[in-house]
Amino acid sequence: MNHRLRAMSTLTVGLLLLGRLSAPGLSMAQEPIPHAQDQPPGPALSPAEAIAKMTVPEGFKVELVASEPDIVNPVAMTFDERGRIWITESLEYPRSSPGVGRDRVKVIEDKDGDGKADSFTLFADGLNIPSGIAVGHGGVWVANSPDILFLKDTDGDGKADTREVVVTGFGRDDTHELPNSLTWGPDGWLYGWNGVFNQSHIKHRGKEFKFTCAIFRIHPKTRDFEVFCEGTSNPWGIAWNLEGSAFASACVIDHLWHLTETGYYHRQGGEYPPFTWKLGSIVDYKHQKAAYCGIHFFDSDAYPAQFRERLYMGNIHANGINVDTLKRHGATYRAKPAPDFLSANDAWFMPVSQKTGPDGCLYILDWYDRYHCYQDARRDPEGIDRLKGRLYRVRYENHPRAPRFDLAQETDDQLIERLKSPNVYYRDIAQRLLIERAHPAAQPALQALVLDEKTPRKTQMHALWSLVGTGALEPGFHRQVLELPDAGLRAWGVRAAGNFRQVDATIREKVVSLAADPDRDVQLQVAIAARKLAGVDPMPILLEVLSQCGDDVLIPHIVWQNLHPLLEEQGDAFVEQVRKIELKRSPNLIGLMPRVIDRILGRRNHDAGPIVGLLAMLTAGRNADHDAAGKGLAALATRIQDGEIAGARLQSLKEGLGPILQASQADQPDSPLALDAALLAASWKDPEGLKTARRGFASAQQSEARRLQALTALIVARDASVLDAVSKTLADPGNTSSDFRGRILATLGRVDDPQVASIVLAAYPKMEPELQPKAVELLTQRTSWSKPLVKAIADKTIPPSVLNVNQIRRLSKSNDQELTQLVKTHWGNVREQRNPGREQVIAETRNLLRNNPGDPFAGQQVFKKLCAQCHKIYGEGQEVGPDITGIGRSDFEQLLSNVLDPSLVIGPAYQATLVATTDGRVLTGLVVEDNPQRIILKIQGGKQETISREEVEEKKVSELSLMPEDIEKQLTTQELADLFSFLSLDKPPADSTAKRLPGAPANRLRPGQGQTGQ
Repeated sequence: MNHRLRAMSTLTVGLLLLGRLSAPGLSMAQEPIPHAQDQPPGPALSPAEAIAKMTVPEGFKVELVASEPDIVNPVAMTFDERGRIWITESLEYPRSSPGVGRDRVKVIEDKDGDGKADSFTLFADGLNIPSGIAVGHGGVWVANSPDILFLKDTDGDGKADTREVVVTGFGRDDTHELPNSLTWGPDGWLYGWNGVFNQSHIKHRGKEFKFTCAIFRIHPKTRDFEVFCEGTSNPWGIAWNLEGSAFASACVIDHLWHLTETGYYHRQGGEYPPFTWKLGSIVDYKHQKAAYCGIHFFDSDAYPAQFRERLYMGNIHANGINVDTLKRHGATYRAKPAPDFLSANDAWFMPVSQKTGPDGCLYILDWYDRYHCYQDARRDPEGIDRLKGRLYRVRYENHPRAPRFDLAQETDDQLIERLKSPNVYYRDIAQRLLIERAHPAAQPALQALVLDEKTPRKTQMHALWSLVGTGALEPGFHRQVLELPDAGLRAWGVRAAGNFRQVDATIREKVVSLAADPDRDVQLQVAIAARKLAGVDPMPILLEVLSQCGDDVLIPHIVWQNLHPLLEEQGDAFVEQVRKIELKRSPNLIGLMPRVIDRILGRRNHDAGPIVGLLAMLTAGRNADHDAAGKGLAALATRIQDGEIAGARLQSLKEGLGPILQASQADQPDSPLALDAALLAASWKDPEGLKTARRGFASAQQSEARRLQALTALIVARDASVLDAVSKTLADPGNTSSDFRGRILATLGRVDDPQVASIVLAAYPKMEPELQPKAVELLTQRTSWSKPLVKAIADKTIPPSVLNVNQIRRLSKSNDQELTQLVKTHWGNVREQRNPGREQVIAETRNLLRNNPGDPFAGQQVFKKLCAQCHKIYGEGQEVGPDITGIGRSDFEQLLSNVLDPSLVIGPAYQATLVATTDGRVLTGLVVEDNPQRIILKIQGGKQETISREEVEEKKVSELSLMPEDIEKQLTTQELADLFSFLSLDKPPADSTAKRLPGAPANRLRPGQGQTGQ
């Protein structure tokens, strides 16, 4: 569904706030180029023509199973126990409103065995973008936002006649990111995805769940609902490998992710929960284009061995099926690319789902349309083709068709035999049916398969999963599983105990002991189970896992995600546990200490005891670690400097930490720890600490990071020397970097002194071009600074183009009448809504650029000055908005819209937020964190500003993009041409293989440095 129902999630801020692909000025006869395509897609092909153009590996052939008019706009599919195919169709897409619609569920069947469907039955209708489907437990599960439905045919006529709302509260903000990919997990739960811009608020059985990008799961018998993990973008598909590990493909960001329970992964956009330590992907490479839909772990003897046990995923924009292989990497995996399995060579091909069928072949559902992306659908809903859809089978040589069958009619013994099948379809369906039946009489045979080392491992796993899915394991058998030599089976024994929550005491004891298991996956599952098991204290278990897991890249993150909620109430207990551990033998625990200190500092109920205890332990004695202690002191200093710790809380910390800081400064006074202690003391105006901070900022021998720490301490302490020291540094940069001076400017925002404006304005003319926007952003944060800036513009000592429309808009809202009058005099009335005239600006700019070839090398410098304040490209710039190296520039029309009309469409995660503080400062940025303690904004220039909740006077979400819409007014005609010339290339201009975007005008490339490419 990706990029119809899950476009690139390109509703982004700044250059990436995607707009329509409309092209004012083009003739009506000229077909627009859809998003992410290189050229107009041309006319639709017939199914036979489409197959003729496809390329697959030697020995394979593509066969048509079904097509229009029998299926149209297919969204999701699954197989049942009779080999029938269930699909959902959507005519309503991209409708955002909930309610009854025209969409439906169909059952497709090949009754005569010729390989082509000949029966199409309507099972349910009245749906509204049904984006996921699963068959099981007596009915059909359908994702139909805001609901997950359970449909049943109770009278046997082949049509649903009962409809249960199992869970409700999913959003419809972004209808390409709806709840999707309903998939049975190895443990018998029903899993599904929700996308990054689709706000969901589930209220279920007395619990509330608020989330965006997340895997959720539902227990089919108890109807329990849980969030399994969070992060990534808007995946469409969940795959399970032979170990029962979950994988997903994602758009825009890295394409492949191993996902584990309680993990929090990198988000494409939006805020993270407090104290999150995010995880990354399992790839360091890319396939053709970053638009994926569907992912499937293929395992069938219908294909040669080299095509089995690997991940197949649909690439919407590349119109094909990509392949990745997996290799174990501790508790997680690393992936490698394999040759593509299928290339359609047809821009209409949209593979939304891939599954293994009963004949062992890969089936591919194709939502056949010229438009792949959400923004295309929004721009031109009538242009969506709602009358086509295909289902293909990729067959190797003359592999036989599957005979007619009905697994539901087979006995338990027959189903258990099916667990030995080389075709994952039969293993999965048999496993589900055994879980549904949960017959006690079948358990001995299943247990015997699990415990027999001669049983094929795949069969062992499915036999164990068939038992786990019933909801309980016989204690004696469970104990044996936890003692098996196969680590994968042991890990599932632990995972089962966590899922069950209530287990026999002997099982609990064994699970706890496995914290020291030599296998990383077992350790991982112990960390996850620690907080779920009733009757155990999770903290010592988590710390034991952390001590045992070595250099594993996944486990410390999972330990942290499960540990930090405990610290809200159990700080003292944590300190006592740590006292029992030899820290020098647990580098993972030492590495976690700064996060622990910061987490305890962020508690709602403050108690200085745990902080004092930890810092005392880290600064002296057998567990001393000065590096961790220094980072902990720095975390404390940051919270004090941000205003989160003050009054009685600060006083109790000063009293408790006084002896520790004195000892740290006295012992090796030139050590890093001594400086950290001094800078912390300086934050509360300690005289000796202030002296050290002044020397630290002035010293060219200190690192720039240390000098900035010293400056911040001096500013918070309101030290009288600050402005003089800053003035000297800005006036005489010496060997300091522009980044360092930019950070000085950002730090000055805390200084409520009118002199800041005169200091910055005096230095402004000599600042590097990329530094000047940071200076302007600073001066627009306080009225006392903005008036001198506006007067300097009025006096023509600074050009008016330095202010963008968003900054002008911010100044016009000031309570200072003199300032608002100055703004009105020079800029007139400022529009508060998106300017509908931007389409005309786009048309004029398009014509200008076609007649004025730019220099991409010069444009690179324009980008650095203007755009790099918020965006990265080719590794350079700031990450306020997303990295635009690979997204937002798929064709020239898209680029024009993104740059010149950024407020056309704004995703919730990228809406700018304005915060006014009690000391008169006004900040605008993207929310990184928002909780009862603080708000963290990422502002222009890349700095993260932390505002204590007590200092927030007003908070408002803007209807406009953080990126100004009048960028053309800040640049000369030539600079504008140069900028677009740079952005229109798919690689840096110095790269000889650089090519222009589709539709982009010619540019000037210096001899020997790059080529136009098209």
